[in-house]
Parts: sequence; C-alpha cells; structure tokens
Amino acid sequence: MSELDYATDEDVEDGNAFSFWPTDALAASFRALVSKQAQKAYLGTLLFVITTICMFFVSSVAYGIFYYWFIPQIGLARQVHLQFGDGQPWGTASLGPELVSQQAYDVAVKLELPRTPSNLAAGNFMLDLSLFSRPSTSATTGQNTSSNRIVHSRRPAILTYTSPMVDTASKISVMPLYVLGWQREAETLRVPMLEKVEFARGWRNLPASLRLEIHSKELMQVYSAHVEFRARFTGLRWVMYNWRILSFLVFSFSFWSVSMISSGVAWLVLASLWSTKPVNQVKIKQEARGKTPIKEEYDGEATEISALDSPSDSHSPKHRLTSRVKKEGDFEEETKHSYTSDTDEGGHDPGGGRDAWPSESGAGTGLESAEARGVQRRRSRLFSEGHS
Repeated sequence: MSELDYATDEDVEDGNAFSFWPTDALAASFRALVSKQAQKAYLGTLLFVITTICMFFVSSVAYGIFYYWFIPQIGLARQVHLQFGDGQPWGTASLGPELVSQQAYDVAVKLELPRTPSNLAAGNFMLDLSLFSRPSTSATTGQNTSSNRIVHSRRPAILTYTSPMVDTASKISVMPLYVLGWQREAETLRVPMLEKVEFARGWRNLPASLRLEIHSKELMQVYSAHVEFRARFTGLRWVMYNWRILSFLVFSFSFWSVSMISSGVAWLVLASLWSTKPVNQVKIKQEARGKTPIKEEYDGEATEISALDSPSDSHSPKHRLTSRVKKEGDFEEETKHSYTSDTDEGGHDPGGGRDAWPSESGAGTGLESAEARGVQRRRSRLFSEGHS
C-alpha cells in the first residue's frame, strides 16, 4: 500500500474524505453567515436603514414646518360692504393673522361698477384706504380704545370712456350674451393703492382692520368692492415659492445630512462609552480586592498541541505517537532535573540518599508524586491512542 493510499484511508476514517469537502464548505459558509460578526453586521445594516428612513421622514416634516412658518400667504382678499345714505360710501373689514412683518405687499382695490349714466357722469373719483392696528385696551376702563392708523393712501379711478358709436356697436355685437344673462353692462376696475409696503416687527405694527371710502361729486353705484393684498417675495422666499420641488430636495437633503451626521456622532460616543465601561469596572474591582490578573502558561500542553498540529512528512499514527513519546520523555527529564537542582540548593545532605528527601519537607515529595502521576496519565493516554 502506498503512502497516498494510506493517507486516503486515514482521511476516510477521520471523516475528511474528498467526497465530503462540498458539505464542509457549505457548513463553513453557513457558519460564516450565522456567526456573531455576521449578526452584528446584519444588525448594524438594519439599524442604518431604519435610521435613514426615519431621518428622511423627520427631514421632510421639518421642511414642511419651516415652509409653513417662513413663507406667508401670498394672496389675501377681503370684501368690503359699503355703506350708503350717510355722506360718501364707506366700509370696513377685519384682517386676520395672515399678514406678516418685514414682508413687502402690494395692496389694490377692485371695484365692480355698472355703466350707469351717473357713474359715467362722475368722471374721476377718489378711493381712500386706511389700515389700522389692533385696538389697545384701556387700563382704567378695561374697554377697547380707538386704533392707530398705520398706513393711509388715496388714489384716483375712472370708468373707461367709449364714444356713443363704439358703445352702440359693442352692445349690438354681444346682445345675445346680454339677453341670456351671460354678460352684464358692468366694468371691473382694479386700482393699485400701495406698492411694496412693509410692516415693522411686532404685533402692534401689523394691520388688524381697514376702512375704504369712495369720494365723488356724484352718487356712485357699486356692485362689489374688494381689497387685495399680494405678497412680493424676494430672496430665499422667492426661490422657495417659485422652485418648490428643487427647494424641497435641497433643504430636505441638508436636514437629512445634518441629522445623519449628528446621529452617527452620538452613536460613536455611546459605543465608546459602552465599550470602555466594563473594562473600567473590572479594573476597579481588581484594585479593590488587591488582586492582579495572572497569566498562566501551560508549556507542556502547548508543546503537545504544537506537536500534534505541526505538519510532518508522513501521515502515519506511529510517527505522531513517537513524537508524543519523545516530548513526554523530554518533559520528564526536565522535571527531574529541576527537582534535583531545587533539592541541592535547599540543603540536601550530601551523605544521604533517598532517605534524606522525606526528612527535609513533605511538600517536595507531594509535588514530585503529582507530576509523576501526570506524566504517567499522559503516557497511558498516548499509548491507548496509538493502539487504537
């Protein structure tokens, strides 16, 4: 039988035949997939994905809140119910919290006027608009006093002039619409009253109500009257309002990046604290007990393991058994030599033989017998493995 055949038989007896190598590879790969390091990697990846999704959701909500508080309502309109019969037509309306400070607004009045002979005869007429702050409460009476006027403006307006011939031709051309009620003989005027007006910071500087008056030498007929506020955005507000999707992506990514960096730094700090805390506790306990860690080395066992694991030229069990026996013999000789040198240094009687050893101390004899029994057990174990 050749050496190759003998090695093959030994591999079959040990269960390491070539036919079992794919199974061992699969088992090794499965163990690698379920190892502690792999589980830690899976857990870290799962936590990273969950944190990423949560931070993206938080960033989107944060951008929505920031947009809501930073971008005011761009358009605001209030209907004014004009009062007739007591001098010039006038009306008031209240304003809500939609207006913000330090934001430019364009204010305009929109009137729907019928083309009656009196309105056409009035020619130019004046529009008077005033904005008032919130009324203050009197400290003595506890009642609201008159409000302060923040802004005041007067602007002229007039209906569009048309000659009798043009007016007649236009009415004839749209006569079916007038008959069906889809159009009426009225004109809508939009008169700008304020441009880029800004209100100072503070709730007292924001308008809470308005008053509109129509001044004319003729009695005016009005279908409806509205006061419109339109915000004129500049800078970042203009970008966020006109480029909403791009602004959402940029600001959300910025919020997400800051959140992820902060979470990563916090995770590293906590991980470092958790990793150093047990070591510090062990050191404190050892110092409190007055003990230091002891490092034990088993030279005999290390020699035996290295002899078994070291490659050899032959796979024969006899060769392994011979190497073990040699190691055990060397260990026994070194042990006897150390015991003999210790006895001579401790005051051994040169004239005495074996009878002098027991009379010196019982500790040495016990140690020697224990080491001898250990060597004997190793020998018996090695011989049994060799015969099997």
